[in-house]
Amino acid sequence: MARVTLLPIVAVAVSMVRAQSGTTTSLEPLASKHFTWPNIPYQVTGDEGGIRGPQFGYNLCNSTTENQQSLCQTSFLNSLDDFCMWSSSQTDDTIGESEAREVAWCTKPGHGTRVLPPGTLQGAQFLYAKNYLQVVGFLDQTKVGLDPTDEGGELDPHGADEQGNPLGGIVFTNGFGQNSASYQSQFKAGGNGSQTFTQVIEWIDFIGGGIFCLKMCNPSDPNAAELCQHVYDEIGCNWNALADYGSINGTFSVCDSDDMTPPGVFTAPNGQLTTWFQPLNGPITTIPYTTTIPSSSNCVTYQSTDLYAAAASAFPTTTSGSSTATTTSGASSSTGTAKSGSSSSGATSRTGSSTSSQPTNTSSSGALSINSAPLAVGALTGLALIMSIFA
Repeated sequence: MARVTLLPIVAVAVSMVRAQSGTTTSLEPLASKHFTWPNIPYQVTGDEGGIRGPQFGYNLCNSTTENQQSLCQTSFLNSLDDFCMWSSSQTDDTIGESEAREVAWCTKPGHGTRVLPPGTLQGAQFLYAKNYLQVVGFLDQTKVGLDPTDEGGELDPHGADEQGNPLGGIVFTNGFGQNSASYQSQFKAGGNGSQTFTQVIEWIDFIGGGIFCLKMCNPSDPNAAELCQHVYDEIGCNWNALADYGSINGTFSVCDSDDMTPPGVFTAPNGQLTTWFQPLNGPITTIPYTTTIPSSSNCVTYQSTDLYAAAASAFPTTTSGSSTATTTSGASSSTGTAKSGSSSSGATSRTGSSTSSQPTNTSSSGALSINSAPLAVGALTGLALIMSIFA
């Protein structure tokens, strides 16, 4: 989808940014690096991390790196019981401080990563849409290294220098081509799905304020970059990963879903299809459109103790329960807002990063409140934000 014509002053600013950033434009963008599983390098970015330095962790992850100090930066989004989120490797951290060095935290062992401790997830919904996979929900973010007051921000494979946030962070999935029914069968059979994984090129990941949302767009869809826009980092999950957040907290469900309208795209009162762009700087006091949650169907609700029993087994103090699933049907189409507690900004307290096992090569945001909806705020401001949007 074509962007609107830039105002002259903005175009000049962008030209200046590009002219002054020759050290980064010569590097291959992270989103241009394609890999076939499991043939991935030890580090995707390595020492060529651009203006922000070398890659923090590693991408070649296996059983030798699977522990709570892992610095694995290869993530997965497969299903409701098998997905990872990016978060800090430290404690009492913020997304604004840690965006370049995020590591993968996963719902189950097997990916060579850290595992989400029991009680981290407080509600989640996984959507199989036509052209993307999406999981959203609520969490205790202190269990993944974040300060409880951090309103968070957005991670994606771009960033101001096109090397990604986190640097070198890559994502795979076996979920494309699946739906709610196939997941039900897989879950009842106790399977993990196909072991053929596809790299996700365009994705977004928001975390903070007790909310998370991950959306992975199908690389075979020509509009993947539009559905997974990374330039709306200050308006949070409610505009980037549409779902009925108000009904998700405390529940765990899987649904089929229609695609959402790409972020920023709306029909104006005069009937014209219009694109709104997040301002380059300054506060966002209003957004000129409301969102409509895509219709969903074939929803199934699960018990969290069943979904995450494998993770709980790594923490002996937690026990798993019996397996139950409640099936519902019907479609929903409504506008909802996230219901999460409002957090005030606070100073972070660093405790230092943990040491991590290295892999053995055995295989080849302060809070904005707009229309009463809490918004995760990204860390990019000023020059870095201009570079991120127009790189």
